[in-house]
Amino acid sequence: MLDIALAPMALETKEFSVGDKVRVTVSFKYAIGVNTTVKLLAGPYYTNLFGKHLVDTCVGQTDVPLAASSNPTQGTATVDFVLVAKSLGGIDNGTYGLRVWIEDTNAVAEQDNVLIVSGNSSGGDMFSSMMPMIMMLMMMGMIMPMTQQMGEGTEEE
Repeated sequence: MLDIALAPMALETKEFSVGDKVRVTVSFKYAIGVNTTVKLLAGPYYTNLFGKHLVDTCVGQTDVPLAASSNPTQGTATVDFVLVAKSLGGIDNGTYGLRVWIEDTNAVAEQDNVLIVSGNSSGGDMFSSMMPMIMMLMMMGMIMPMTQQMGEGTEEE
């Protein structure tokens, strides 16, 4: 049975651009009866009304070998992940938290608002930024003839 605990993170906010590689080094204590390898993962997350959401396309992972130890042993490991551009299904510009965890264990460390991401081009987003205005014009185009017909109907009576 693996007993492992990640040290709490105390990171300062840092700015990154889309395409940057982010390197995270974590320290932990563990005790395990046999030599084993665990998978360390890290990635950005955002929080909204529905809770915390990991940006899956940006999650990085690495294998960490652990030597058998019956006493709590100090360990460190490093994992990298890349901030994939929004146009490639990745991360949007904004502020994100960082989650680090060891797969198949309850060892998780999180810190809110430590990654500030920028560098996504808005060129591809021109249509989506104009969408509300287009929708409003379409609605007015549908409503205006109806209101004019109503007005004509009352004048005739």
